Amino acid sequence: MLPSGGEGRAYGETPAARTERNARQAHNQSAALLPPSTAIRSRFRSITERPPAMTTVRGTKRFMIDDSPNGIGSARGSAYTQQPSWLAGLETPVRGVSAQSGASLADTILQPQRLFSYGSPPSGSADAPSPARSILEANQRESEAAGRLETLRRESERAKFELRQVEMERERDREEAQRVRQKLEADVLAQTRRVEKLERDRRWLFEQEDRLAEQRRTIEAELAAQRKKHQAQSDEISAAMHELKQRLDEANRSLRSARAEHAERLEAQRQRTAAAEETIARLRAQLDGDKNKGATDDASLQYTVDTLRREMRGKDQDIEELQQRLKQLMGIEDASDTASPSRSRVAQLERDLREQCAYIKAVEQQNRKLVGEVSRLSDTAGKYEKERETAYALQAKVQRLEAQQEGRAEMEAQLAAMQQEREQWSRVLNDTSGESRLDSPYAVAKTVASQRHTIRMLESKVATLQENAESADENLQSTARDVQLYRQECARLEKEAADERQRATQLEHSKQHAVREAEFLRTQLHSYDREEEELMGGNYDRHKAERIRQLEQFIDEQRAWISAAQPGTATKVEATSPPSAATDGVSTALLQGYREDAESKQRELEEVKTEHQHLLRRFEELEKEAARLEHQVGCGLGYDPRKTRILQLIDNPSAQDYAIRSEKLKALAAENEALLERIRHLEKSNGTIEGDGNSDTLSDDATGAGSAFFHTIDNLRSENQNLTRQLEDSAKLISRYKKEWKKKAAELREVVYLILGYRVDFMSNGSVRFTSMYAAGVDQSFVFTSGDDDQGVMRLSGGGSKTYLKGLTNDIRYWVQERGSIPGFLATVTLQNFEAQADQNAQQQQQ
Repeated sequence: MLPSGGEGRAYGETPAARTERNARQAHNQSAALLPPSTAIRSRFRSITERPPAMTTVRGTKRFMIDDSPNGIGSARGSAYTQQPSWLAGLETPVRGVSAQSGASLADTILQPQRLFSYGSPPSGSADAPSPARSILEANQRESEAAGRLETLRRESERAKFELRQVEMERERDREEAQRVRQKLEADVLAQTRRVEKLERDRRWLFEQEDRLAEQRRTIEAELAAQRKKHQAQSDEISAAMHELKQRLDEANRSLRSARAEHAERLEAQRQRTAAAEETIARLRAQLDGDKNKGATDDASLQYTVDTLRREMRGKDQDIEELQQRLKQLMGIEDASDTASPSRSRVAQLERDLREQCAYIKAVEQQNRKLVGEVSRLSDTAGKYEKERETAYALQAKVQRLEAQQEGRAEMEAQLAAMQQEREQWSRVLNDTSGESRLDSPYAVAKTVASQRHTIRMLESKVATLQENAESADENLQSTARDVQLYRQECARLEKEAADERQRATQLEHSKQHAVREAEFLRTQLHSYDREEEELMGGNYDRHKAERIRQLEQFIDEQRAWISAAQPGTATKVEATSPPSAATDGVSTALLQGYREDAESKQRELEEVKTEHQHLLRRFEELEKEAARLEHQVGCGLGYDPRKTRILQLIDNPSAQDYAIRSEKLKALAAENEALLERIRHLEKSNGTIEGDGNSDTLSDDATGAGSAFFHTIDNLRSENQNLTRQLEDSAKLISRYKKEWKKKAAELREVVYLILGYRVDFMSNGSVRFTSMYAAGVDQSFVFTSGDDDQGVMRLSGGGSKTYLKGLTNDIRYWVQERGSIPGFLATVTLQNFEAQADQNAQQQQQ
């Protein structure tokens, strides 16, 4: 239904308006004779004298609302006067068209004239703000507020990123502190084990000490018994020695008396046998010499006796010869009757000879008695010598016993010192135990000194870590303060954004009201067109009506653009191409802008898809690694798939993965459908680019392309978020697995060290270092590397010092090169180091 003012303008036409209408009709008739393109350009130039319209600004997009007397803003009819150009600052959403170029689009194609000759000029001033302009300005302020909000959001995200960085650093510091704490706990555990070992050694030493004390008491009892026994034996030996001395003195006295008596007898015999021959005197002298020698030389005495016996036999033979001669002489004397004086002489000689023979026999008998006495005295002297040697041995044994007694006193003193030292070590150790057996207090003191040094080093490390933790806490506190400030700033900005949103909501309501008003005015405009078509008949300007329809479509397109645009995704692009002067130029510029927008979106889509594929590959790798680790940890050593049954719930990992993949597949299908629809729209727009209805197609295409792009970007963002969450979960799982494996590896290394005696250190280049627990220093180690192609063969590639390896050349050649047995070589080295350490400890104990 038309307003009351419309009827007055339609039928109450003034003369000036009628004159202007006639001139316009003549111009239209002349323009009808021109070619279509030239007529359109001429018509577009002529309509630039249209009065200024109100523009709505949103970013770089402005929308025009006709405010001319014959347009949608007129209410009363009056004579119209020409107004200045009102599209000087018009900007279009078309990419490639700039409002700052030398000749603006408003000066060429978008400045309309009065469309109708009837009506009245606007009732108000051109400079008075209209509701549409206020709406556009409010939209502009909203856009600026949205830009500020985006800036603040980026700052907030940057602050959140910095906060995450600080939290990650704090987490790393916490992990470092946890690792150091675990290391300290391991060291404390090792120290505890070592102290327990020392306690066991101490108890063993106490047991040894008790056993030695028991042995000492037993030895003391045996020593007392032996002392008593030896004392009795010494008394008996002393008595025996005294008796032997008396007997020896008596024997010596009897020997001396016998010698004196024998000497007297021999002297008497010499006196009686002075007239004997020189042989008897020599024999007597030898016998006296033999008698003087006594019992010192039994062999010479026996030889002298034998010599005397032979001489006596010789004398007996001489006596027999003399008797025979005597008998001969007596026979001669009897025959010659002159033998009386000789007989007496011979009888005297015979008597002397018999006496001499009797004396010789007596001497021989006495000599035999002396020989027997000498033998008995020799035996007695041998027994005396044996007894004297026994006495000497007993004296030496007594001296040894005295030395043992002195040693026992020293041992008692050492035992008292050891007891005192044990009490001291008991107070020092405070009932703790150690790790390795210590055979001497020196070793214990050395171990305690090393442990004290280790504890001091650990305390210094703890102090350093505490300082680092304090500095990290200070940094964290400062960061927390900054975060608090950022949060306050974000809260303030969010409050401002809420206010802006509230204002934007009000502006949106105002805009909707203006849109409804514009729709109402458009309805009025269509009614004017129908009325003009009915009144003018064949003089109806179809080109003007077509242009009005194009402008309406342009307004619809701008409205669709505003409704489809989003604050975070709209981009500001300023093109430098000159504006066109015709409808086909505008359509080409619009299509070119849409194509560029589509190409940029396509490039962004390709980049996002590439990143998505990379994340998918990374996620698959992490899933494989996690599955392998889960299989290794979950199965265990006793897992048997034939006997073990695995039960899972409905919401198991496989079902979750299947659901995720299904969602991905549906999202990709929707994305492909949207992209195909976009391609169809692009093809359709390319096919209908030169038609009159291209504006509707382009508008629909822009709307479909924007929705497709946003749909694709949303899908990719959601997929990226899912992948990011899965990566974070996988990273956490892998970190837990790594921690568990490190713990198990540390336990394995400790077990290998305690059982096999070698500390295993894995180096960064893939080699393994073995260090024996009995090694004298850190340079006594061995480095093993994997063989060629990592076929499970180990080979000795080096170790500690060259001097140490050179000393083991024979063992390496025998065990490693000839027999190929690395365990045998390590066992040999372990035994050698153990013997060397035992010898060293023994030497230290002796010192």
